[in-house]
Amino acid sequence: TNESPVHMALLLYKAKALRERGLSKAARDIVTETLRRKKGRPQELLHALNYERARAYEALGQEKKARGEFEKLYKNASDYEDVAHRLGL
Repeated sequence: TNESPVHMALLLYKAKALRERGLSKAARDIVTETLRRKKGRPQELLHALNYERARAYEALGQEKKARGEFEKLYKNASDYEDVAHRLGL
């Protein structure tokens, strides 16, 4: 469950592992559920979860949704990971 920032980080790593094993829908579902509780959570962790959801959408072939996630992330943290590159900027 997502009771603390530590739990949130563990769920992020679980989602990333699932995506890397080809279980992108499960990864997306975990990230989406985890992002429902944002209050009091570190921004960097929220950015990482948004990035992971975008990557899951990419893996599912949902390019429009992935781009939308990357654009939201770029708006809030333009220098995060390779977001600018993924947006073609």
